[in-house]
Amino acid sequence: MDAKGAKSAEDMPRPNAIKTHLPFRLIPWSNQAKYIYIARNPKDCCVSYFHHMRNIPHRGFEGNFDEFFDLFMEGKMHYEDYFEHLMEWYKHRNDPNVLFLTYEQMHEDTEAAVLKMASFIDDEKYAEPLRTDNEKLKNAVKFSSFKSMKEAAEKRVEEILSMTEEEISNSDIPKGERMSILRIRERSDVAKAKNNSHIMQNIRKGVVGDWRNYFSEDQCQRMDEKFAEITKGTELENLWKNYMQLYF
Repeated sequence: MDAKGAKSAEDMPRPNAIKTHLPFRLIPWSNQAKYIYIARNPKDCCVSYFHHMRNIPHRGFEGNFDEFFDLFMEGKMHYEDYFEHLMEWYKHRNDPNVLFLTYEQMHEDTEAAVLKMASFIDDEKYAEPLRTDNEKLKNAVKFSSFKSMKEAAEKRVEEILSMTEEEISNSDIPKGERMSILRIRERSDVAKAKNNSHIMQNIRKGVVGDWRNYFSEDQCQRMDEKFAEITKGTELENLWKNYMQLYF
């Protein structure tokens, strides 16, 4: 929804899924809707966000990681402060229509995460068929993998880049989708001009712990101290203890 606009969410058939990075207070709330929140440890999130922002054509971040880290710590991000974002959703983790998961849990045991989400959405309709048909479960896990999503994204980009401006204008593609397509084409032009294929890589590594290749010891300590301060007295305090250590 972030790329296609709110109208795309209004016009889509129901039931359906909407993906967004917006903070809790900006999400329309409905007791009939179900919300799945995926949290990621702040260090890996910072690195991933850094690469994402660098890859935005013309409006992307042009500084180095040290500069981006300071902005991240100050909460000067497109989707506002990471820590506020996390805490807002954490407060609703026990709401009956909210499922709070972590990126690390999904990475460690994708099958368990798939079943948990399916059960949360509708156990009888989605989870039970997966539990009783191992082939369906294997396919669900396969197509949820980083490799599969990366391949699907690259294929979609190829399809978009093969379309002419006329084909896009005259198609029945919703307006929000057309906006997203034009942004992808814009990124491709910038990538060619800069001879930098990384600009087209929204899906980068999909690993846990890549932050160790970027953080200095001082940055690690600053992040640890802020995270401890924000999450003190909550279950979040030790949620990523094993993932945020500089040394094992």
